[in-house]
Amino acid sequence: MPPPATAADDGRNMRVSYAVVWREDELPQGTGKLELLQRALRLDGVSGGAKTVVDVPYEDLRGLRVGHAQDDRVAGNTALVFERRSGPTIRVASFGHPNPISEIAERVASLQLGGAAVRRTAVVLPIEPGCHDAVRELVAHGPPFDPDAAGLDRHQVFLTTDEVVFVFESRVGDAALEALLADPATLEGAAAWQEILAGPPRIAEGVYSWTRIGNGSNPALTPPELLGT
Repeated sequence: MPPPATAADDGRNMRVSYAVVWREDELPQGTGKLELLQRALRLDGVSGGAKTVVDVPYEDLRGLRVGHAQDDRVAGNTALVFERRSGPTIRVASFGHPNPISEIAERVASLQLGGAAVRRTAVVLPIEPGCHDAVRELVAHGPPFDPDAAGLDRHQVFLTTDEVVFVFESRVGDAALEALLADPATLEGAAAWQEILAGPPRIAEGVYSWTRIGNGSNPALTPPELLGT
């Protein structure tokens, strides 16, 4: 049995996945995995003896709740009830231990909210004096990974005379950065920085965020959510 949550790399995309069973309306029960993609959740497994893949765009979700009624249970387990705008209700239960139902609900809700739920990390790296041009050249080649496949929504790099700042933004949350840091390609690319770094990396603290919403704005002083904090 796979762990309750994994960051799987199939060579094209890194996805947060959970071992689940599900029931879509009156169709046979399905068994497989739930994957949290950038724009949809995917149920991938077997239902009624046949290979089944069900994609549910986050924008198609009308409601999400934990089902406590007997009819909401799947395989005897408490299920998450996904109410859709253009399709039948889907009930999903996990058979992992510990039960990650609340974690799945939190992640899906964050992904469904879109930009307001983007998790942001700013990593600050001190660099050796005189290495500004060398760092600029390294960064100009791009990252040693595919930002889209890694589950990132935005990736930026800022350079000063003595520091370089990497900003990662993702709706997937911690799992996207954890999977990225564990990727052999990322680790291999980091080796090029060994002679340039002047100290260990630091996570910058978010203390203020301003976001335009529609034609208006939100002037509230709200610290952005940071990965690793």
